[in-house]
Parts: sequence; C-alpha cells; structure tokens
Amino acid sequence: MSTQRQPQFPGPLQDVLDHGLLKRLPITFLPSTNQQLAGWSTLFPYEQHNLLRTLTYLGSLDAGSFNALFQRIRELETLMQVGNWPFSTQTLTLQDASLLARSPYYLQWRQEVNRVFERIDGESRKMDRTMQERQPNRLVLIILPPNLPVDRASAWKPWRGEGRELALDLSGINSARPFREVFFNLGNGKDPTTNFLQTVAKRPGHLASDLWVVDAERMLAPVLATSVAPASPDSVAICLSFARLKAFRQAFLQRLNSMRKDLSDADKIYALLRKTNVSPWCPPGVAQDPTVVEFLRSLFLSGNGALIFGNSFVEWTATEAFRRARPQVLVAAMGTRQKPKPFTSVAVFENQEVASPLPSVPDLPGSALDASMLARYVWLGASRYAEYDRALCLCLHENLPVAYAVGPRQLPLWNEPQPIKPERLQAHLNSWVAG
Repeated sequence: MSTQRQPQFPGPLQDVLDHGLLKRLPITFLPSTNQQLAGWSTLFPYEQHNLLRTLTYLGSLDAGSFNALFQRIRELETLMQVGNWPFSTQTLTLQDASLLARSPYYLQWRQEVNRVFERIDGESRKMDRTMQERQPNRLVLIILPPNLPVDRASAWKPWRGEGRELALDLSGINSARPFREVFFNLGNGKDPTTNFLQTVAKRPGHLASDLWVVDAERMLAPVLATSVAPASPDSVAICLSFARLKAFRQAFLQRLNSMRKDLSDADKIYALLRKTNVSPWCPPGVAQDPTVVEFLRSLFLSGNGALIFGNSFVEWTATEAFRRARPQVLVAAMGTRQKPKPFTSVAVFENQEVASPLPSVPDLPGSALDASMLARYVWLGASRYAEYDRALCLCLHENLPVAYAVGPRQLPLWNEPQPIKPERLQAHLNSWVAG
C-alpha cells in the first residue's frame, strides 16, 4: 500500500499503517487488505468501521501475540510455497485464487483463515464501544410478484418450518389497487409518515446504506418515489433495480464475453473492468454515488449470475448488502425471468437478447422455483451475522392470502388476530423498526 494514500485514513488507522502493520501480515492476507485500503473512499460506513476496528486491533497486539495468531497461517504458506508464486499482493485475482485452490494444503489454510478471522472479530468487538451499543431492530422484507404460479401448500417449503405462516385479509385488494400499494400505505389517505420506510429514513443519523430496496423489475420504483423521498429517493435509500441497470449489465457482458478461456486473459479483462469508468453505464441517482457504483462493479465481477438473472441479482445484491453494509431494513422484490434461448449459453454469461433473434418467453414456473428458493437464501444471507440475530424476516406472495415470518419469540406480531389486514401488518413493521 502506497503511503501517498494514507492521509485519507482516520488517525488510528494511519498510525498502524505508519508503524508497518502491512509488512507484518501473512502474504495471503495482503490482497484483500490492500484492495480495501486502496478503495477506502468507496467503502460503506460499516466496512470502513470494520476495517478500522480490525487493523487497529492487530496493530495493538504485542509481537508475541501477533506472531502466535498468524503462526499456523505462515507455516501453511511455507508448505504451499506461496513465496515462489507470481502472487499479487495488491488485489484479488483469479490466478491467485486458482493457485491457492490447487494446493493440497488449501483446505487447512482456508480453515485456519476462518479461525483467525473469528478470533480477530471476537476480540476486536470487545474493544469497540459502538458494537456494544443497543442495535436497532432490523427487518428483511421479501416480496414475490402476483404473476408467479405458486400454491399455498408448497409456497414455504424452502423455509423448512423455520418460521410461521400468517393469514392475511386481502379483501380490499383488487387489480386497480395492487397489494404493494396498500401494503406500503400509498393512496389510502393516511399520514405517509406511518410508512415503515419513512420511519427508517427519519431516524437520527440515518444513512442511505441503512435502507436498501433491491428489485428484479421496476415494481418498487413507485413506492420509493411516493413514499420515501419524492425529490430524491436515492438520498435516503440505496435503490437498485435489475431492469433499471440494463445498460450497465449489457456493457459489462460485452466486455466479459471478449475474454479467451484462460485465467491470464480473464485477469486482464477483470483488471480492465476494475479501472473502467462505469458511471456512464449507470442510471441517474446511482451514477452520482461512487460507493454504489463500486458495489455494482464488484457484484458483477464476482461471477454469480447477477448479470443475467433478475432473481439472482436480487439475492446476491441482498447477500452482499448484509455482508458489506449491515442495513437496518432491506426490501427484496423478486421477479420473472426469461427462458434461456436455444443454442445460447448462460453458463458463459451470454447476452440472450443479442445472441438470438428469437423472441423472449417468460419462464413463469422456473421463476416461481427460483424466487421461492432465493427468498430463503436472502434470509440465510442475513442470518450469518450477529446483527440479525433478532431481526424480523417477512416473506409475501402477492397472490396468496398468507405471509411467512421468522423473528424473535417476543414479537408483538405473533399476537395479532388473524387474518391480518395489510394496514395492520404495516403498522407492526413500522412499530418494529421504530423500536
């Protein structure tokens, strides 16, 4: 890490870097650490705080404790002969990952890395006053659209009985007034501040990264425009739509599909995409936020299907949001995907619209299976972290008179008489996030 970039860091972090912390770390810890430090200005507030907490904790250790912590990692690096590899210490590369994975010691190294990080996280949290403060109540809301063929008997199968079903009163729902409008308290003449999104946005010290709305289509755009911040919803929430990011995705796909089938060329393409100015590919609101732009770049470089499937985009965006930002509220709206066209390949991220002139055909059964399974994965992505131990997760199918909820035993929602009207359900969510 070049010392020329250090003035951007908080004082305690700059101090440990000035005292040579990076020179003391194992070589396999350097790519990720250096990459985060180089992109400090585009990290989410939680990431910055976490990196500051981790590195200042390591910098506070005496030589004996520091060496004991990393002793087994260094032994494994010697056995793996990492020092003889063309190993990048500045950024994560596919070639580095391949070299590590091919080593017969990889599994031992991976297990030891996990152990070390668990130790660092546990000990550094004890020193962090902000981690010991009362955490806000958190909410994960997942919505599946009404056009997906799903029945009540199998709707919650992927959840394996973790939560409980809640009967809903949808008698006031009709085609002229969709469920989401009633649920988000739009157009019903009530005070818009009763909307739980607005409640989160008005919390003291609120940051946009505290509230995420992730959409496979454009279903939630009217909700945000009317309910959260009419002038600029992006100022109080991070709003990402697979459909709205079409230009970004197509430009990315075009460059990814230019690579030859070898790791060296892949790393060159990935390195080029890391340096390319992608802001012109972003829709208004997103382009003006460098942190969100870099989040999308990283998401699309990770090769997880988010580039080509809307529901995969929702699931992976949510998973990365939980990992990197720890939002108080995340709303995830699933959608409908198209059937893969004959003689094309989604395995290599081929742009189906460009690769084949055949018309796109919605895959409703496939979308229903994807959405149901990935809704569960969204919750699993959150439940990996201690901040979500007491979170409420609510899953809604817009064409079913039931919801599915996972949450703490003392949740007042459990005592609500059923069937529950949408307004009462929203009132419970509003009370929960305000608590």
